[in-house]
Amino acid sequence: MSNKIKIVLMIIAGLVLVVIGVAASLLLITRSQASQPTLPTAGELDTVSTGVVVVTRDRTLGDRLVETDVELIQVPAEMAPRTILANTQEAVGKMIKSDLVQGQMVLSNNLADPTNNNKDLSFILNEEHVLMAFPADDLMSRESIVQRGDIVDIYATFYHNISPSIVTTIPGDEESESETKTFTVNALQKVNVTALVLDVIEQNTNSDFFQGDTPQGASRITIRAYLLALSPQEALIIKYLKDTGAIFDFVLRAPTSTIPFELTPVTEEFITEFYGLEMLP
Repeated sequence: MSNKIKIVLMIIAGLVLVVIGVAASLLLITRSQASQPTLPTAGELDTVSTGVVVVTRDRTLGDRLVETDVELIQVPAEMAPRTILANTQEAVGKMIKSDLVQGQMVLSNNLADPTNNNKDLSFILNEEHVLMAFPADDLMSRESIVQRGDIVDIYATFYHNISPSIVTTIPGDEESESETKTFTVNALQKVNVTALVLDVIEQNTNSDFFQGDTPQGASRITIRAYLLALSPQEALIIKYLKDTGAIFDFVLRAPTSTIPFELTPVTEEFITEFYGLEMLP
């Protein structure tokens, strides 16, 4: 092999070694930079976060929050309003005064305390409703079956004067007098019980009312009235029926019930026809 070829091969080998050395150096520098922590920028150093309570799922006006409905997250302090809640326990057990969507902050002015003596439950109403007190004197109420948040229908039985139909009469005949009839109707459907007015009666712990171990501070709760969120027209209907002496009963719907019931008002004629009483001898 000639000297010229040997020199060329040595030059090529030297170049290959230089390239390998440069590549190895670059690799070491890259790994060294990756292992070092990234220093925050000047803007990041100035950011301060704070904990805020948010809802974990969509909630609607009047719902009472439970522990699984809220969580604490961190947000930049400048994004947090003055009325934030910094502890989930401040929201648990409270009722919301407006609809909240998942991830929305829970503010102190969003909440109503059902045990507050100021009775701020009325503030959970929207602008289209009025709050009406309804007497709790039917059997379902006396047994304390209906509770806050339940969905009920209100049945009513009342008396109404029915004028006779205008027909051609023989001159001299007297016009028939009006007739009082009894009607039973479904006065209102899908009514949400917004709140309860209660009497808390302390029990005598030495009484025979309790058997065995007597709980400390035992009491009996009696429902005096319901607070119902109604449209103004619905409230007028109920007031009219109450003032004319109607008898009311609550019937409890399933919690998920949304369908309207197609019902026929019940009268004496309806009962006679339904049971076929006109065919009896």
